[in-house]
Formats: sequence, C-alpha cells, structure tokens
Amino acid sequence: MPKGKRLVSVYQGPDVNRTIEIEDFETSEIGDSQVLVKVSKSQVSAGSEKGYVTGMHSLPVTDADMRRLPGYTTVGHVLEAGKSMSAFKPGDRVLTYGNHASHWVTEPDSNPSDPIKIQHIDFDITDEQAAMARLGDVALHCIRRGELQIDEKVAVFGVGVVGQLLVSFAKISGAYPVIAVDMDDDRLELARQSGATHTVNAGKENAAAAIQEITNGGAQCVFHSNRNPNVLADCMEAAAMRGKVCLVGSPPGKAEIGLQVDLLRRELDIRGSYGTIDYTHRNYAWTQRRDRVAIWRMIESGDLKVDHLISHVAKPEMANDLYQKIGEGTSGWMGIFFDWTE
Repeated sequence: MPKGKRLVSVYQGPDVNRTIEIEDFETSEIGDSQVLVKVSKSQVSAGSEKGYVTGMHSLPVTDADMRRLPGYTTVGHVLEAGKSMSAFKPGDRVLTYGNHASHWVTEPDSNPSDPIKIQHIDFDITDEQAAMARLGDVALHCIRRGELQIDEKVAVFGVGVVGQLLVSFAKISGAYPVIAVDMDDDRLELARQSGATHTVNAGKENAAAAIQEITNGGAQCVFHSNRNPNVLADCMEAAAMRGKVCLVGSPPGKAEIGLQVDLLRRELDIRGSYGTIDYTHRNYAWTQRRDRVAIWRMIESGDLKVDHLISHVAKPEMANDLYQKIGEGTSGWMGIFFDWTE
C-alpha cells in the first residue's frame, strides 16, 4: 500500500497551543467496499479545528485527545477501489471526509443511494472551489432552515467562510437587504463581494441598533454564524417582531438571553441548523449530497463566487504558522487549503 503524510495535532498541556507535526504513515489495506483516495487539496474548517489545535476548547482532555488528526474536507482522485465497490473506480474525482493527509481510505455511508462521506465531482471547477461545498452544505442547509422569501430582510452575524456563504445564498434567494456583521473590516469588504448590500462593524457601533435602522424595524431572519455564543442576544435584538434567528457553526458553551422581553413578548423563532440524514426531517429532500451538487453547479455557472474567499493554498509544512494565525484572530486569512500534490 502507498505511503503517505498527514498532519497530527499534538497536545502540549493546559493553556498551551498544540503543535502540528507532519507524520509519515502507511495506508491500510482496503476492504472490498472501501476506496483509497489520493488527496490533492484539503480545506481547514477554522471553526471546528481551532479549538483542538490551539487548545482553546473547554472540554476535558482525554488520552484520545493527545494526538488528533484534524480536518474533514478533502478533494482528490480514487487510486484503488475494493472489488465489490461499483460506485467508484480508479481515476474518479471525489470529495471525501478525509483528514489533512495525502491519502484517505474511506467508504460510502450505509445508504448507498445517498452517500455523504465520499461523492463524485462531475463539474469543471478547481479543487479549492469543489472543497467549498463541504462548508457550503452547512450554510445552504441553514438557509433552507430559514425558509427565506424574496425581499426578506436578512442579517448575518459573523462572516467567516460559512457566514460569507450564508450572505451569498441569501442574496441568491432574493433576500433584501442582506446585512453582514463582523468586527473585521477586511471580512466585511469580502462580504460585499459575496453579495452583502450593507455592512456593520460591531466593534465600532451597536450592531442591533444599526440593523433596526437599516431595516426599519429589524431583520426578518438573522443568522448566527459566530463562535461567540453570547452573540445570540445581539441577534435576537436585531430581529424583527416574530422574526427568525437561525444558529449555525456549532458555537461552544452557553448563551444568556432575556426570555420575557427579548423572546416571549416578541414571539421570536429560534432555529438550530446542523444538517440531517434523517428521512423524516422536513428538509430531507435537500440532502447534503444534493446541496453540494447545487453548490458545484452554481460555482461552475458563475452564479456563486467563492474564489475571493480563498486566502491561502499552502504546503503542509506551513500548517503550524497558519494555525497560529487562526488562533490569533480573524485578521489576514479566510479560506485555507493544504496542497498535497508533489
């Protein structure tokens, strides 16, 4: 079996940033229903990976946490397929749930008609564009949970990659205005390119008050796409009477909100969004796999722009520096990719 390289996040102790090591490994022998993929690009999901790499997560550290394999989005080609694997063959271009590594052994989910952990890429787009569909399906599912209408007033709190894609999908859905909220002016400028009609720097003004003024009474749908759970209170304050507040991006911890004045009397509708493989879910017709196809189609047609969200395409040897940049704040980076080609 081929030898590969992968990134390993190594725990250094409490309140100390983890280090990233490049480790040689031998790929395991594949089973009859498995697929070996040669990875070309892997994408960093900063929201998910930041805590485990910087040591900033609040969960107790177990033995299993000492060495972690970060990442869950890769693009590459099938090198080998098991003898009973008919859905994939060598040479197929695929998106997989692989870690940051040069090779990945995977297999489709138990539902072969709708696999989500490996998927064909049948569009003329770049590897980086194709990988955007993984965070993109998170954003698109949240848009569907928001049930946007044409001319609906929308605000997005937090415009990292997922927030930027929320802005784009809201604009494509016909929402107006689409207001981007962040504390980083560079990210707000990118949000303009993503489709925001208005921007608010929450570090310089009261975001909720600004949104109330722009919308003349509040946003009908507010998206919480921020790592800070306490931003939920600002989202609620920015929402219109009987407005919707949709949470995405797995903010950690707990949020303190006002129940009577902020929630009950204004009859707000707070919705979680995480994705689903539940056949009984109201959005099941729009599976992750189907949403990714929609995203790739829109990228290929030019309806969805993502290239401005790609800030770094780097060799794995740059991983420590890039994760350090992520840990320091939002400045100077957006979509980060590792290049595993030789």
